Amino acid sequence: MPRQIEFSGSPEECSLLLDMLHDHPGVARITLQPGASRVPEGDVLMVEAANQASGKILNLMREHGLLRTGAVSISEPNATIRADASGPLDEEGNDAIWEETGAMMRQDTNPSFNFLALMALAGGVAAFGLVSDTIHVVVGAMLIAPGFEPLLRVVFGALVDRHSMMAGLRSNAYGYLALALSAAIMTPLALFLNNKAVDQLAAGYWVNYWSSVQASGVATSLLAGIAGGVIVSSRMKVLGTGVMVALALIPSMALIGIGLASGLPDVALGASKRWLVEVICVLFGGGSILALKRTFVQGSAQRQPNETAATGGR
Repeated sequence: MPRQIEFSGSPEECSLLLDMLHDHPGVARITLQPGASRVPEGDVLMVEAANQASGKILNLMREHGLLRTGAVSISEPNATIRADASGPLDEEGNDAIWEETGAMMRQDTNPSFNFLALMALAGGVAAFGLVSDTIHVVVGAMLIAPGFEPLLRVVFGALVDRHSMMAGLRSNAYGYLALALSAAIMTPLALFLNNKAVDQLAAGYWVNYWSSVQASGVATSLLAGIAGGVIVSSRMKVLGTGVMVALALIPSMALIGIGLASGLPDVALGASKRWLVEVICVLFGGGSILALKRTFVQGSAQRQPNETAATGGR
């Protein structure tokens, strides 16, 4: 999709940006509104450009320090039409601008009530599915939990800034703790309603599967982690549920709570190992995609240390 980039800054900064973008390939429209901005005080320059050109425009603004001195917003028009720019517009891809990826991760992974509630509810649903040894219920828990992006945000932060990385670590700690606690709390009720004893729980097929580490499972999780990196960096969030089903993050963390709550330390220990392997697969697989796209797709320009506009990382 094309992007509309709106920059508010001093007349000198808008003039500089206008000069740089006047003949930039992929730019469909530039609009200058002198004196239209009140905070920050100055002019407003709006640029509509093809997807890949938008990333290069952000890099130019970053190189000239405009992201530190002005204010930037990025949006998507439903359609942009200009005959002179039809080539770049027709050939644009679907890679997200780096700042858009960061904004999406903040929205989806900050430990808000909604985020923590979904993680806790997923833990409860997973407990019922694991106790009853019912696969479709556990899959439902995987689809409920927003448990993938917080891990990938740690890598994203490592590539961008320390604050974002620490925020990702906090989201993982709070979210997965809520999931494990919920699973532990729901385990006695699930055992009672399913009329099962603890030893029957330990003998369940899916309990044993998600509390052990197998080569095929590791390979699957690594591929899922790579796919997740592609999905997040292109903002195709609707496909993210497939990644969560392929990974064992949710059932293995739920089993840690279940094992501790039901006096099955071997199950809890095995599930801990499985969860750590899943985390490594996500960090390595998905993180590799982010690092490659940061280098070869987003451009070589590095983020300025004090950049605050658009990324919202501080």
